[in-house]
Amino acid sequence: MRTHHVPWSSIGLLPYVVETLRLLSEQSGDPQPTLRYRTKIKQHGTNCAVQVRRDAQGSAHVFAQGRTNILTPEDDYKGFAKWVKTNEERFQAVQGDDTTIFGEWAGLGVEPGMAISQVEDKMFLVFAVQVGRGEGASLAYDPDVILNLLGPAVWAPGLVVLPWEDPMVVIDFGDPESVEAAARAMSTVVLEVEREDPFIKRTLNISGMGEGLVFYPVGTEVPRDPERYCQLMWKAKGEKHSTVRQRQPVQANPEVVASAGGFTDLMVTEARLLQGVTTACSGTYDPKLTGKFVTWVAGDVQKESTMELAASGLSWGQVQRAVETRAREWYLGRARKP
Repeated sequence: MRTHHVPWSSIGLLPYVVETLRLLSEQSGDPQPTLRYRTKIKQHGTNCAVQVRRDAQGSAHVFAQGRTNILTPEDDYKGFAKWVKTNEERFQAVQGDDTTIFGEWAGLGVEPGMAISQVEDKMFLVFAVQVGRGEGASLAYDPDVILNLLGPAVWAPGLVVLPWEDPMVVIDFGDPESVEAAARAMSTVVLEVEREDPFIKRTLNISGMGEGLVFYPVGTEVPRDPERYCQLMWKAKGEKHSTVRQRQPVQANPEVVASAGGFTDLMVTEARLLQGVTTACSGTYDPKLTGKFVTWVAGDVQKESTMELAASGLSWGQVQRAVETRAREWYLGRARKP
């Protein structure tokens, strides 16, 4: 049985949700909503997923995927496909015709410098499950619902369903002060998570930094369609791990810069560059991969900077060369080090 990659939507910062809801309100004439958000710790690993698909005879087929491609034990990433293969029977017991289990593959040897990085046995930290694909697909994000959907697969060694963390935050998107107040309050929480990951400390008694938080809208009024749901999600990272150099971890409005150089300082952060090495170059520094690395960084910045460009009165054409030059110089500098 063949399959194809099921992408996880890119999650933006709070200003992108603010702008999305403003535009939807203008189009519909309805007031902007008040939404409740719950949080999960953003673990520093690589986005992976397990697909469970049933054929016409009802037999379950299990596939591993990375951030952008299907993985196999022969063409793997950090051992994820081998782990999935080892636990194949457990995943075959997942009910449903087409289920995709999204999570972070993390632990020793995946991404460095965090509390989760110290875990010797790698872990698959599940944060969402998609049922179906295309039109009619739905997304489960509540930990209890995910546990129920996974069934026996929850006993796969190393599989953990990420729980809710405190606090819950309520934002009236029609009231700028409500958005600003939430941003101030959540900035404090994100900085606390960066100092020490409370989930890893609580469950494994390992002290170390956390990457940040992901905010999930909850309630019956929230859409279950994966694309629409992810448009309402947002993430926030501490200063050491942010891919945008903001004044505080959570802001209601995008940063404004005056030049291509200022834009490059804002968007081409160490965290983004390191992510590019992992994603585009499999964690290696090889001068032959420079073009691939620069292309990934430029594409990632362009995708995630539409609001910053608009707020600053700049176009992508005005900043592209500066972004690519910064990425190229950084990567070659690392590649040439003995």
